[in-house]
Amino acid sequence: MRIPEGSVTTRYRFRVGYIDTDRAQVMHHGSYLRYLEFARVDHLRERGLDYRAFELEGKLSMPVVEVNVRYRLPAWFDDQLEIKTWVGVANRAKLRFDSAIYRGEELLTSAEISVACVRLPEGKLCSMPDYVIKLGVPAT
Repeated sequence: MRIPEGSVTTRYRFRVGYIDTDRAQVMHHGSYLRYLEFARVDHLRERGLDYRAFELEGKLSMPVVEVNVRYRLPAWFDDQLEIKTWVGVANRAKLRFDSAIYRGEELLTSAEISVACVRLPEGKLCSMPDYVIKLGVPAT
């Protein structure tokens, strides 16, 4: 997975815990989604959007509506991994977070996770706010 030129990329580092692995000490496929969410929220924070305030004060939420994960190589218990995340698509309908998970220089997993925007508490679909869409604009 290539990171588009000019994209603002953030890095989230973590170590694979024993709880995240199966009996063979391979990271379970479901565990990846949790770390990808940590990386998404961290990406938003580093770009200036406090997701907690977005929900509590803005009365908005960004539920996941689509997930596409490509598992290329396994991660193992105690591996030190890094997730690189950027916004691949940003428009009124959705944000798509693109991520690549590495062990050193080795690409293990790539993911595309799309989120929509809903008003809280009723959960009604709404347009993505302009200030959120701008988070996906490449750096100049």
